[in-house]
Amino acid sequence: MRLLLLFLLGLAVGAVGTDMIEKALQRKSAFPDGVMTVMGHQMKALGESLKQNRCTTSDLTARLQTLRLVANDIEPAFGGLQKDEQFGRYAGGLRGAADLALASPMTSCAVATAAVNKVDQACDSCHRDYRN
Repeated sequence: MRLLLLFLLGLAVGAVGTDMIEKALQRKSAFPDGVMTVMGHQMKALGESLKQNRCTTSDLTARLQTLRLVANDIEPAFGGLQKDEQFGRYAGGLRGAADLALASPMTSCAVATAAVNKVDQACDSCHRDYRN
């Protein structure tokens, strides 16, 4: 009886341990999700600013700068795609669109909307081909 209880206890502990290890191995890094979450938040905030007619350089610059800085982490965040040339072009296109938006004087909401739309199009082109 004692041997049977020890066997069942060992079996239960082994099953729980195996399950924990399996879940840990399946868990992916939070880095890619974090990069996309921050960029998505900044894009949403830019869109809200444009809807509220807050289109000046001072209204948009901080968001665009954050977007541009986080865009530097796209390739490292998606390590498996770092050597993919198309993925690199998309990431470079996003950085270029963000740089262009930062360099453009936001003289009107139309100008600001056009600049933010170029950044959004750069995001969409990559998501179209690589988003799961």
